Amino acid sequence: MGKLTLKQAESLLTEGVLDEATFKQMQVDGLISEGRGTTRRYVKTKSGTWVSPMLYFAGLKGATYSKNMIELKAEVNKVIEKYTNGEKS
Repeated sequence: MGKLTLKQAESLLTEGVLDEATFKQMQVDGLISEGRGTTRRYVKTKSGTWVSPMLYFAGLKGATYSKNMIELKAEVNKVIEKYTNGEKS
């Protein structure tokens, strides 16, 4: 079975096909891909420069994400979305 894209899974959540608990569990289980075409998020520095925060795991070298890594990434992404804009404005 293939993975759902994040956009597909969010659409199913919005349509009521998935509930929030199932959606989160699917993310934890790695059944929803993050995708590479996600919108970059930006925040403005004190001097007015736009920067893009991101999380990466140094030393991963092709290893598979663990359950804890997936959960951490999901939580960090929530914080990034809370404090950033989807595009430079």
